[in-house]
Amino acid sequence: MFAEDLAALGLTPVGMADASNYPGWFDYDKERLAAVPDVGTRQEPSFEAIAALQPDLILGVGLRHASIFAALNRIAPTVLFQYSPDLEKNGRSLTQLDWARKIFRTVACLTGREDAATAVEARLDAGLAHDAQRIKQAGRSGEQVAWLQELGLPDRYWAFTGNSMAGGVARALGVELGYAAPTREGTTYVTSEDLLKKPDLAVLFVSSTGPEVPLKQKLDSPIWPFVPARRAGRVALVERNLWVFGGPMSALRLADTMTEQLLSLPPPAKPP
Repeated sequence: MFAEDLAALGLTPVGMADASNYPGWFDYDKERLAAVPDVGTRQEPSFEAIAALQPDLILGVGLRHASIFAALNRIAPTVLFQYSPDLEKNGRSLTQLDWARKIFRTVACLTGREDAATAVEARLDAGLAHDAQRIKQAGRSGEQVAWLQELGLPDRYWAFTGNSMAGGVARALGVELGYAAPTREGTTYVTSEDLLKKPDLAVLFVSSTGPEVPLKQKLDSPIWPFVPARRAGRVALVERNLWVFGGPMSALRLADTMTEQLLSLPPPAKPP
């Protein structure tokens, strides 16, 4: 998220953790970040590698880096963000989309790029409004959608909940997530058996592999043929380089993709 935020503000970080993983899960400005030095893993970054880059500012996340804050702060001023809003305090009223925008504005303030942040957020708002209008004009507002993340586990997936980034985007588009109840992480585990109980659901299925593995192969199980969404042709495959734990530019791409994929599927059958 922080690398994406900096790129959206027109900045190139001097270093980043897990740099090689960025292109596989993010699509935004990966060319800018391709040559950025890797400073280790997100959980265990290298102090020596960070110090050698002489950064002006270090950005991290509390759940990973609170225990090493003092060491990082000796290298350069360090800011650790809470990754998600408190579920106990905010319930479903604040989504990870709202929270990501707060983080983005703070990063812009820390780097003196407030004007750039305003322009980025205006672009996001315009994109959300455009996509919501497309869905409304197609008569698809209020439709139930599941954003499922394949995990590489047998018939077990993440379904993103109402307080996730996907939930915030869905709300802005005027559609409903099929698993709306908020959770601490913004996800809940589901199986194809759970989907049997959702007759009107459209399923947007995020692959954990590349396009070489087709949707039909992924849904090859004893239960999937009986899932209402599959029987109605209302399952679409989404490529994996769309990270739903990112910043505003990932949210914009998520909105565009959710809209395109939903409108590519037939609407739910009307009751007789």
